[in-house]
Parts: sequence; C-alpha cells; structure tokens
Amino acid sequence: MKENLKIENEDKTKLSWKESWENIRMILGYYHRFTPFYFYIYTAYVFLVSFVWVATGSYSLKFIFDALEQRKSFQEIFLFLSLMSGLMIFRNIAGAYLVEYLEPTAHITMTEKLRAELFEKAAKMDLAYYETPKFYTDFVWAASQADVKCQQVLGAYMNFMARVSELLFLGGLMVALDPILILFALATAAVRLLCNSKLVKYRYQLDLKAKPIERERDYSQRIFYLSDYAKEIRLSDVHKILYQRFVSATQRMKEIYQKGGKKLAKISGISNIAQDFFLNCLILLYLAYEITIAHRITIGDFAALIGATNRFAARMRQLVDVMMSTTEAALYVEKFKKFLSYQPKIEGQDGVEPEEGIQPICLKNVSFTYEGETQPSLQQINMTIRPLEKIAIVGYNGAGKSTLIKLFMRLYDVTEGTIYLGNTDIRKIKTDSYRKKFGAVFQDFQIFAASLGENVAMDFIKEGEREKILEALCHSGMKEKVETFPKGIDTALTKEFQEDGQNLSGGEAQKTAIARVFLRPYQYVIMDEPSSALDPISEYNLNQNMLEIAKDKTVIFISHRLSTTCMADRIYMLEKGRIIEEGTHHELMELKGKYAEMFWKQAGKYQG
Repeated sequence: MKENLKIENEDKTKLSWKESWENIRMILGYYHRFTPFYFYIYTAYVFLVSFVWVATGSYSLKFIFDALEQRKSFQEIFLFLSLMSGLMIFRNIAGAYLVEYLEPTAHITMTEKLRAELFEKAAKMDLAYYETPKFYTDFVWAASQADVKCQQVLGAYMNFMARVSELLFLGGLMVALDPILILFALATAAVRLLCNSKLVKYRYQLDLKAKPIERERDYSQRIFYLSDYAKEIRLSDVHKILYQRFVSATQRMKEIYQKGGKKLAKISGISNIAQDFFLNCLILLYLAYEITIAHRITIGDFAALIGATNRFAARMRQLVDVMMSTTEAALYVEKFKKFLSYQPKIEGQDGVEPEEGIQPICLKNVSFTYEGETQPSLQQINMTIRPLEKIAIVGYNGAGKSTLIKLFMRLYDVTEGTIYLGNTDIRKIKTDSYRKKFGAVFQDFQIFAASLGENVAMDFIKEGEREKILEALCHSGMKEKVETFPKGIDTALTKEFQEDGQNLSGGEAQKTAIARVFLRPYQYVIMDEPSSALDPISEYNLNQNMLEIAKDKTVIFISHRLSTTCMADRIYMLEKGRIIEEGTHHELMELKGKYAEMFWKQAGKYQG
C-alpha cells in the first residue's frame, strides 16, 4: 500500500520560465479546444485596443500640437479627429460584443469542461487517496480554484499580449522621436521585475501555509448550514466546539498574513520609490534639456514623448506585473496538473477477464494496514467462500469487518497475501469487469439528490428498466411507501432542489439502498449491516427475500445483529483483525466462545 501512494509532500514555490509557460500553454490549450472562437476574437480585440490606445493617445497629441504650431487647416484636424473617433467607436462595439455576449458563455463552457475533467479524475482515483491529507488538500484546491485560475491565466495572457502590443506601437513612436527614453523605461521595469518576483514567491508561500488551515476553517463554517448536521447542532452544544475551531483557524490565518504582510510592504515600498525616481525625476530632466538646450525636439514631440514615456514605463511596469501574476497563476496551475497526474493503481486497471460463472473466493494469508497506520487492521486472514454460499462475518466495532469487505470489492489492495477469484489473483483481473460481479450495500450508504429510480439504478433509468426498479423496491420492503408517491419512482429524493421532494426516514433510505443489489444480476452480493436501521419485522422480511432472490448467488453478510447471521451457511467471528472462530450457528453456539457470548448478550435484551 505504501508503494502505491507516492505523494510528494513538498510543493513548489518557484517555477522556471519554461515550466510556467508550459502550464500557461496547457490552460490556453483548453480555451483553444473548448472555446476557439472566443479565444481568437479576444486575441484580435487585444491588438485592436492597443493600436487605438496609441493612436488616440500619444500620436494624437503630437498631431494636434504640430498642427496648431504649423497652422494646419481646420478640415485636416477635423478629418483626423473623425478618424480617431471612428476607431474608438469600433473598439467599443467590439468590446461590448466580446464582454457581454461571448465572454459569459465561454466561461460557463470552460467551467463545465474543467469540472467534468476533475470529476472524471476524482471518480477514478483509488479510495486510499481520500484518506491521504496531502491528496485531499490538492483535490480541494484544484476543484475550488481550477476555473477561477483558468480565467486568471487567460486574463494574464491577454494582458501580456496587450502590454506587448502596446509597447511595440509606443516603442515604434518613441524610436522615431527619441529612442534614449526607452532606456529609462527599461530601468524602471528591471526594478519592478526584481521586486515583484520576490513578492509573488512570498505571497505563494503564505497561501501555501494558510491553505490547510483555511480548509479546517471552511469545514467548521460549512457544517452550520448543511442539513445533515442540523438536528445535532440544535440539540447539543457541539456548535460551540465548531465555532471555537473556526475562530482558532481564523486567528492562525490572520497571524500568518500579518507576519508576512510586513515583509511584503517593505519590498513593495522599495519598488515604488525606485520607479518614481526614474520616471518623475530623470525623464523630466532629460526632456527639459532636449527642448531648452539641445533644441532637438518640437513642442509636439515634447507633448508626445511626455505622454508616451509615462505610458511606456507604465506599460512596462504592467508587463512585469502581468508576468508575475502569470507566474503566480502558473504555480496554482501546477496544483491542478499535480492532481491530474495522480495515477490510480486499482481504478480502471486493465487485466484479464474474470472466469465465467460463480467462482470460489479464496483469501490466503491476507493482511492489510491503512496508509499512515502502524497497526494492521487485518492479520493473516485465511478464508474460502464456496459458490452460492451464504457467509456471515461478525464481530464488535473495530474488528476489521468493513475493511475485509473493501478488500473483497477491491477498493483497496491487500498489504500482504492474496485474494483469488477462482484461480486468478484479483489484482490481475480487469477492475471494472471484476466489480460488475459484485453488488454491495455499505453501512455508510448515501442517498443522492436525484429521483428514487435513479437512486436505485445509480445511473440514468434505461429503457425497459422501470419495472425492474419497482420490483427491486418491492423486494427491499419499499412497495407501500412508493405507492404513496404521486410520481412513483420519478419522485425526487431530498428537498434540496425541489420543494415536492421526499426526505426518507433512516429505514426507508436503507431499503432504497438495499434495492440496488436486487436490481442487477450480480453473482456476489455483499451486505454491510443491511438491516441496522430496520425494525425487526422489516428485518425478517428482508432476510426472507434475500434468501429467495439470492439462492443462485454467493452472499456475504456483515452484521452486529446476530438474528441476521443465523441463516448463514458459515459464520466467521473477527476480533482485532483476526478470525478467532468459524463454523455454523449451531457449531459456534456449541463452542460457547465469543460468538455464543455475543449472541446471548443480544438475546437477553429481548427476554426481559
């Protein structure tokens, strides 16, 4: 198991320009693939805006001042201004079309595609990863930030293209008038680049420290408005604990950012002072010399160069900022890439097809230890389940029963030993094909905000499947309840999205979950505490239906309630991860061991 989960504990705080560009290119590839028209229109619009900005700004200033100095005709000035106005009108129309029409649908499309990729990846990850905090933090980060960061990357890229195109147009104008001024702007940009590179790195380090604490804070916050916890919160003082944890996490985050903010303020102050020195002092002195002493520039040139130089320097600073924000976004994209790079060892694994028919399941010297634990949950389990047998696995909490079921279903792989299906190690069998043989109801089953029929099918209801779903619900004891629903199996469960939805009781929810194993022609059925929420009569009816319907199946029961296990062909008693007793109900009662002790303790509750 520990070999399967090679998860890096160290996060990168700095990427090379090549790595940053590869991450940016990956996200731009999504836009190119999913929203190509929007992407190319946006790119063209950026160049249009840059051209219009330079033409209507610095170049217009030069033209107007020179025209006034040279006493050009009103008609020439009017035609020029009309042309500039036309350019601005066209730019504004194009911008409105892009921002108000194309952009919203493009962002929705991108979010849909990205979420689909994340959901698909998450659904295929091994269950073990979800018990690894590092993976879970990366997943939450990727899932919550992916679409926002993609928009940030696109915005940063387009800003970069805008700044570059503006600098090209402005630079061309400045080279034509006085190329020396470009050196002042480059010096300003160099200072900003150095300072901002430190700012970005340090901000990311702060976010990295704060993220696990933020997840802890968000958990406490989330619990207060989830219906699953509403009753316990109102009937106890547990909200005090949650609030205290929220306050504690918030305080720790505040301390992180307060401490880091001092360093950020110092770096930012140095950057701003240096920029003001180059721009406001040196450039103005140089231009004053050029016009008053050297007489190399005209009043129009002076007006154009003052505006162009300030704009050029501002755009250089913005270009540096964009490059830094792009680098910052690339660091977050690295998280997204890392999540997508996680490779499952079990889910979706290829292999041989399982043997036809119902085969025996054999466990040989099986042991299992959860990732990060030192004590094994199962030790040296040897068990053979014959075709069509009805097996019961019993034991107190923590005995290892549910862990054993997860191994049967290959949600985990054994740490030691081997599980065979027929003559084949299940690790060599194609995972999907192996799982299709098993139907399972877990102790911690879930009911989803979907229709009753979809909750049974765990899929869209296929043509010709409605009668089978109704039959499965009848076998699980839900017939009378379904008959009270006006929409039958199309009734929405939970009221989260529909006011006419139905909230099921614990027993009704369990019966719905049990109906899932009655629906499909599974060869092996696993029932993990199948009747824990049922009353005795419902439990008896369920057991009788299970015996009848599963007569041509292998059935594995896990139960605390030993009234369920009496019907089993064979019973295994687990304690501390080991099999301590094995036999029929009669044999184990004759043995007068732990099983018999558990049985009589439960029986005593009903004898008064």
